[in-house]
Amino acid sequence: MRDAKESMRAGMARAMSAMGTHAKHAASTKLCEHLWQAEGPLEHASSSRGLLLGFLPLDDEINPMPAMQRWLDAGGQVAVPVCNWQTSTMQACCVESLDDEQFDVGRYGIREPKAVQIVPVDALAVVLVPGIAFDADGGRLGRGGGFYDRFLQHVSASCVTVGVCVAGQIVESVPREPHDVRVGSVLAG
Repeated sequence: MRDAKESMRAGMARAMSAMGTHAKHAASTKLCEHLWQAEGPLEHASSSRGLLLGFLPLDDEINPMPAMQRWLDAGGQVAVPVCNWQTSTMQACCVESLDDEQFDVGRYGIREPKAVQIVPVDALAVVLVPGIAFDADGGRLGRGGGFYDRFLQHVSASCVTVGVCVAGQIVESVPREPHDVRVGSVLAG
């Protein structure tokens, strides 16, 4: 199983690095439109003005930040992950702004808030989940650290979990182990 996952990660890494900046931007714009369509997860959940856990993308990830900014502009709250590298866990940290100066660049180039305000996982209404690959059943292949798998085990049953990616990251089947947590739906840009 580990070999199958590593092989898929390597193939997806090659595909994402071959994707040009313009194509990544176009995919991100399309994703954000899908998230906010009439029956999209953000439009539907925004009426509650709950807490959205998004993420600050790495160079090889789709960018959900315009959708996160729209959530903030609509009066909702946004959180981003903060990693604890010693325990390989993450928590949701509420942010009031997505401006670059609010974040420091940490390990592996991951941006994290300078001011840490942890929020309880059961307060989350929506979680946008990055990944290397997804399948139609909500299977997700991450980077291999298990951070999101451990985190998603604790979200409430009412929390909407959405895997977000570019269309080329949706595959027929993601190799899964018992500890791998599925997302509720997958949206691609």
